[in-house]
Amino acid sequence: MTEEMSEGSRPRAGPPRAIVTPRLRLRPLRLDDAETLAALLDDFEVVRMLARVPWPYGVADAESFICDYGDETVFAVCLKASGELVGVCGLHPGRRGGNAGDLGYWIGRRHWNQGYATEAAHAAIDYGFTALGLDEITVSCRVINEASRRVVWKCGFRFSGSGMIDTLASGRVAAEHFSLDRSCWRSLKAWGGTP
Repeated sequence: MTEEMSEGSRPRAGPPRAIVTPRLRLRPLRLDDAETLAALLDDFEVVRMLARVPWPYGVADAESFICDYGDETVFAVCLKASGELVGVCGLHPGRRGGNAGDLGYWIGRRHWNQGYATEAAHAAIDYGFTALGLDEITVSCRVINEASRRVVWKCGFRFSGSGMIDTLASGRVAAEHFSLDRSCWRSLKAWGGTP
């Protein structure tokens, strides 16, 4: 990442800063992203794996989300070379409370199997532990979502349990939960990578 962030700094008000990775640029969402966002989420194969996205999903849904995502840190995931929006990645206050955050991400189907979700998740995790000063980041994925599970493992999360989650598009579904704490993240960064 090219953005300078100091570890342990506290959360700040306002939108997140842009983050540049080898192939991606994560930036704040803009209202003019609404049509592209809606087009990417006009695919039930994407939406059925997400907890908080309704089906069907239209431009009005995208505009509403962009205008008010509350206390979440949300990034548009864009290709660095072209600027094309390919997905969304972000952190929201953790379900466990305290100084924790929940990671969420999705990539449009045309851009699957290229490692973009892992690259974006790595950047969001680093941002969470540095710029937001989080102590723990959690993530959940449906048990049938093998691609998301691979992203989770590549980011160094450990399995913390299974259960059910409520989703807007698919109802109540089986999910697996994972966590990554600050000390494990530091170790992974010191070793120069993730498992």
